[in-house]
Amino acid sequence: MHNRRTQTCIVMLLTLFFLKGSAQSFMSMMKQPFNIIESDWERNSNQDLSLVYTNNDFCDYYVYRIDDRSYNLHPGKNTIFKIPKGSNFDNPFKNPSSYRFYRGIFVEKFDVKRPYALPVKNGVRTAWKTDVHESRKTLNFYMHQGDTVYATRGGMACKTSDPRQLLIYHSDHTFAAYLGMDENFIVPGEEVMTGQPIGIAGRWTVSISYFFLDENKFESLQATGYPYSHFMPVFRTDEGDVQMEEKRKYRAVIDDELIMQDMSKREQKRYLKNKNRK
Repeated sequence: MHNRRTQTCIVMLLTLFFLKGSAQSFMSMMKQPFNIIESDWERNSNQDLSLVYTNNDFCDYYVYRIDDRSYNLHPGKNTIFKIPKGSNFDNPFKNPSSYRFYRGIFVEKFDVKRPYALPVKNGVRTAWKTDVHESRKTLNFYMHQGDTVYATRGGMACKTSDPRQLLIYHSDHTFAAYLGMDENFIVPGEEVMTGQPIGIAGRWTVSISYFFLDENKFESLQATGYPYSHFMPVFRTDEGDVQMEEKRKYRAVIDDELIMQDMSKREQKRYLKNKNRK
């Protein structure tokens, strides 16, 4: 009887681990949705023939073509190659080729001192510990199941395979992956603002991984292995903008300066105007 109970407990623990690891894991989030990138030849009104890649997501992608150059694909249609009507130009795309797609494009200016918000309400204390369930650097924040999760930085919500997962693409081409939430308030294609409520913490609260497509992981523009680098942001706290020590609690500070960092001047004026109306 004792052995049977032990086996039952082990099965339950493995089931819980599997549910968290498969449905909500970082690697499952990074799997690209079906037909997210499509390619086709199109003719315009002048009868020019163009090779067009359509990015059906809301974030950028990097496409590597074997035996050819690579391209950045922005959301929507991207014209890669054009043959003018009547041209005798040799078509370099006439032969079959293999492709590899990656979320994101190379970061041009990575600011290591750029402050992020903590994923809790302004004034609330929290800490983080390493999420041991994840194979990549992921921060698990101290919260309670059912607590509201707040965006640590503004950006665009990308498509994911699990509606509880949230992947935010920032203006500098970095990402934040929010895992473990019981509920996600944000839909793909929605603009998210720093400090905005984005979901409800789950049983394991919320885990966040910050990362970017790293050009240094490529040789001759082809990935030599895992192509992303993960980083620990600087967070805005009552002790200033700091890289938080693991398991040490800090109080969250979410102010207008932090919220408006990714906004244009026009958006900043609109934000302050709307705030003053309240």
